[in-house]
Amino acid sequence: MFFFEHRVQFYETDMMGIVHHSNYLRLYEEARVAWAYNRKMIDYQKPESAAYFAVLATEVKHIMPAKFGDVARIHVQACISGARMFFEYKMFCGNDLVSTARTTHACLDTSLKPIKPPKHIRSLLEKEPWIETWL
Repeated sequence: MFFFEHRVQFYETDMMGIVHHSNYLRLYEEARVAWAYNRKMIDYQKPESAAYFAVLATEVKHIMPAKFGDVARIHVQACISGARMFFEYKMFCGNDLVSTARTTHACLDTSLKPIKPPKHIRSLLEKEPWIETWL
């Protein structure tokens, strides 16, 4: 299992001091990119390497708000089924579960057409542990 931490910044909150709903997807993207970088699937010096993770669908469930100054700890798990990749996320602030999410992805070639995931991505995803369905 992969964990990513992010301290909630003031600009990510609304007038009530809670994280604006649109920022949850951004935080989940940060966690997914960190996960992929950790597994050497993407290279920060080659942005085109992220084309293997084009987003097809997103779903977020908000349970309780994250607030300015909170340290959000995001758990990430991933799997592959056919040509699609799935990521699920749990976000905690302290011991509180604040949100869960799922994103669905496909690989694109240089002309932005869908392709089968390359063997190195497929083999890495097939080895990833999937603990349980969170969303």
